[in-house]
Amino acid sequence: MPIEPASASPASSPSFAGAEHAEEVLDAPAAPHGTVVLGAGVTDRGHRRRRNEDSFALTRATTPEGTAAVVAVVCDGVASVPGGDTASRTACDVAVAAGHEALTSGQDLDDAAATAAEAARKAVSALAPGTGQSPACTYVAAVLDAGRAVVSWAGDSRAYWLCPGSPEESAVLTEDDSWAAEMVAAGIVGADDALSDPRAHVITRWLAADAPDVVARHRTWELDEHGVLLLCSDGVWNHLPDPAVLAALLDGVPADAEAVHAAVCALVDAALDDGGHDNATAIVLALAPAG
Repeated sequence: MPIEPASASPASSPSFAGAEHAEEVLDAPAAPHGTVVLGAGVTDRGHRRRRNEDSFALTRATTPEGTAAVVAVVCDGVASVPGGDTASRTACDVAVAAGHEALTSGQDLDDAAATAAEAARKAVSALAPGTGQSPACTYVAAVLDAGRAVVSWAGDSRAYWLCPGSPEESAVLTEDDSWAAEMVAAGIVGADDALSDPRAHVITRWLAADAPDVVARHRTWELDEHGVLLLCSDGVWNHLPDPAVLAALLDGVPADAEAVHAAVCALVDAALDDGGHDNATAIVLALAPAG
């Protein structure tokens, strides 16, 4: 399918929940100078699911000081309740719009990340029907410029820092809000036993009207030209959880829009080739010199 560049306006860059397969490449800055952020996203239904309840969205913003920034979001609809696709699409669309507005109005990266996450939480909560279970989704997002990223999350969608030239320096930036992660963190069971338990992937935090009180957790990460930032749903990392393995799949750090698109396609394709048991969605963000 044709790849449409994302517009700088979040209203014209909708998320892609429900699509069997969709791809998007972030547009180039209007007047690039110095280092720029490249970005691309892919979502795929996978081989086992009847529909795709993942979603992603990304957009550029310019601060009042003229700093170029990007907002990127991946959400995974909770399949055990109705409306997961609506929840993930709503969270992505609202978060990128709120993040864009926050940055252009002068909020710094930290405040813009918090604004985006809270706007997504409120929007998904408002989807609840009068009775019955509430639409729900996980959330992982990055608000970044050429120097650093603020990563926010609720649930078990993840952010990674991947270093293709030195995979051992790659890292998981988020902590899963899941039964397995909490049991391991509490020292109750070991990692292998926790992951083999039927409750392993039961999430303990999410966005929904009936969710526990949730304030998205945040982490700041300094960016450089030696790595890329990956946001992904568990349909990617369940197959490829090791950051070094993910980094080794990349053909170096992307230096242009075509290369960043190829990088995110390679990661999603690897998850699909490993079985594609779930919807698989990823965004790759990288730094490159202007031009």
